[in-house]
Amino acid sequence: MQPFALEQEYRRHTGAGRFDLSSSSPVPLSAAEVMRANGQSPDSLLDVPLAYERGGGDHALAAAIARLYATLSADDIVITAGASEAIRAVAMACVSSGDLVAVQTPCYASLYETPADLGARVVPWRAQSGFAFDFEALAAAPMRDATSVFMNTPHGPSGALPFGAYRGGPRLIADEVYRPIALAPGTSTASVADLYDGAVSIGDLSKPLGLGGLRIGWIATRDRALVERCRVVLDYLSGSVATLSARIALAAFGSFETLLAPHLTRARTNLSVLSAVIEQHDDWLDWTPPQAGYTAFVRFRAGAPDPAFYERLRGRGIFALDGAVYGEPEHVRIGFGLDSDDFSRALDIFGDEVRQLPRIATSRSRPSHDVILLAKEPRPGFTKTRLATEVGAARAAEISAGLLEDSVELGRGCARTLHVSYAPASAAAAFERIAPDARRFAQPEGDLGARLHHAFASALDAGASRPILIGSDSPTLPSNLMRAAHAALGRHDVVLGPAEDGGYYLIGMNTLHTSLFEHIDWGGAAVLSQTLDRARTAGLRVAILPYWYDIDTLAGLARLANDPLLGRATRDVLESERTATGAAAS
Repeated sequence: MQPFALEQEYRRHTGAGRFDLSSSSPVPLSAAEVMRANGQSPDSLLDVPLAYERGGGDHALAAAIARLYATLSADDIVITAGASEAIRAVAMACVSSGDLVAVQTPCYASLYETPADLGARVVPWRAQSGFAFDFEALAAAPMRDATSVFMNTPHGPSGALPFGAYRGGPRLIADEVYRPIALAPGTSTASVADLYDGAVSIGDLSKPLGLGGLRIGWIATRDRALVERCRVVLDYLSGSVATLSARIALAAFGSFETLLAPHLTRARTNLSVLSAVIEQHDDWLDWTPPQAGYTAFVRFRAGAPDPAFYERLRGRGIFALDGAVYGEPEHVRIGFGLDSDDFSRALDIFGDEVRQLPRIATSRSRPSHDVILLAKEPRPGFTKTRLATEVGAARAAEISAGLLEDSVELGRGCARTLHVSYAPASAAAAFERIAPDARRFAQPEGDLGARLHHAFASALDAGASRPILIGSDSPTLPSNLMRAAHAALGRHDVVLGPAEDGGYYLIGMNTLHTSLFEHIDWGGAAVLSQTLDRARTAGLRVAILPYWYDIDTLAGLARLANDPLLGRATRDVLESERTATGAAAS
């Protein structure tokens, strides 16, 4: 068995006084926090008899774990001392010497090394661009002859979800420790154990809740014979989990969603911050935003950095995980489950060191796909009506003009062809001045759904490629998210960018899906969730981007003023107000 490069890296370099910018877990919880969240006194743990726990796990805990699945019961669950033991136990129960085993790569090394250690012939199932794994590839030689497939979904370290259809064949053994960590509504996935006969799901409490110290993991499968084989194997491994750990874990499952919610909120905020930092370092960094989990795999444009880069980071109190431990030295794993203030400070230092690396000029090939901008003429009383109640109609129109100009610039930089759907119809001359090089057409009468439908229909009829639509309310939207949206449409039917107010700042589709614009409560907090419901009903494959914000209120405007990605036009408008205010005060 090969040395475990990732674990060795942690042993060498993590410790007190360092921000762990690599962590795949969130801020850890204490036993007291878990017990109180479930309405129990932490002191109750003092009375727990410290006898051996039942081999394979307590039935009540197994039943609680089974509730994470749609089709499983307590009898389908085997509790283990963490996910690593679960991987070992399943491999020992399923893999024989000489078997051909496909393993998703890059991966957590246990998935690859364990079947190899048992004498299997391991064939790698390699990622495509952006660490997307195509299920269809499992039908190709030599993987089609495999007896089992070891995979990690959502994928660590990239947060990618597999795509395509799994048509049966090898047994799927999926490390699903990141499955509950949905970074936006709609990104949670069904377990392979629910979807496919004989498939195995491996989970634990360390990743979703930050309870790694409990060492509680599990094996979940509807294959009862395999359940029994795993129990036999575990008799030779740990035998049973720690009694106190099992009791705290049971309390954690009693308040699972309550405990998970603040971790997700923090991760979503941090992911937006990371997106902005990558945008600020566009000459150095690139990425495909993660769909789930607490880690992103960020690529250095100029290739693998010198090892001294990581030494300098450690010297400044930051540990970031070199992608070389996954065989991907041109990447770095960034964990965004940290406390948000710590995360921002760590990224500031990370950015300082990144700027010392070689850069690749951002002048790249001309964009291959299209952008639609939905826009209103900036006139008093017509645009930014919510903001107008706080700053006045005239000022709101001035701000709207700045936002629009910067949004046109953003769209132009990311589009093969920029399509501008404008309102009112009488504003044709104004938009000829605002976006002279764009394809322009007037919006129809009707609600927002009708206008969105018309915008996509018009662009697609004109031959638009992978069109994505944005408004003029998010002018600081990182262009890397725009590129990610276009890339996602290569494998998905729809891409959505969730806004913090419950709507979306971006929507893209390859063909017109009318149902996504019908019977939606436009302007409400349920726009995104209702759109996702329509997509699921239609059987559409949806990709979700990180959260971003739009500008509708004075609070949003204050946030915009401090955004490092603020464009020139909006900055000029905001500074004119400060200048006028200063002159009046003097």
